[in-house]
Amino acid sequence: MYIARRKRIVKLHDSEIDFGDFYLTDFMCPKCYGAECVMWEGWDRLSELYKRDPETYVSLMRQIGHYNMYVKELWNVVNLKIGYREDDPVFQTPDYWMIPNETWKQLKGDCEDTTFLLLSAVYRVKRGWAGDEVADEAIEYGCIGYYIDYLGNAYGHGFMIRKSCKIANGKWLWVETTLDEEVPQSIWYLVDFDSLIPVYFFTDRECFRVDKDYGKLGLDESYVNKYRDLIDAMVDYVEFGKRLKVKWMHKHRRPARIPSAKAIYLI
Repeated sequence: MYIARRKRIVKLHDSEIDFGDFYLTDFMCPKCYGAECVMWEGWDRLSELYKRDPETYVSLMRQIGHYNMYVKELWNVVNLKIGYREDDPVFQTPDYWMIPNETWKQLKGDCEDTTFLLLSAVYRVKRGWAGDEVADEAIEYGCIGYYIDYLGNAYGHGFMIRKSCKIANGKWLWVETTLDEEVPQSIWYLVDFDSLIPVYFFTDRECFRVDKDYGKLGLDESYVNKYRDLIDAMVDYVEFGKRLKVKWMHKHRRPARIPSAKAIYLI
């Protein structure tokens, strides 16, 4: 188990509130109110899709499975409901990581906050769909790592990746949780592991580190060697509380429409 941050501290005026040590899996809360709200709003969106175009809905359901369609609408709920906000003006501390209920209550958050909320909602649904063939084989990870832009600049970033044998032959898909608009049911985006560098990847129960567990993502040791400096810097930040050498993704740097990802069109 890898520690997320040594301390989770809020500064209020001249005082500090120390919430103690947190692990990455501590931020996954499938049973919380925020995850439940996202789950039900996602279901409402699915119902509206069916009412608008039942023929296309059924066609997609047969092609990729109802569970994958549900995950897409959970993604859309988070993108549309949670406004983007940097941490510093509110919590007076750099990169404060919120738990899902905090993000949902405020309807504000940045990349890791929205990733924690979405993944919690996904696992809320996934547990309720135990025995469903598509839900059982699909894999979803939250990630703390980097986004590398087209100029080669690296920024700290939180995001989600997932794969399902029903979509793109089981290749990894990029689920960016800071978008300003919905992603249609017919479109998914492939991960380019040279633009997204997952240093930590985790579920609601397990946490992995890419330099130790790269095989789970289908990567090899040469990938780790290529990004060794970035990986070490993130490990120092997450596990030892050192300052990250690059800036975190924020409103003016984040990918507005996932421009560097290859789109997969289902219909």
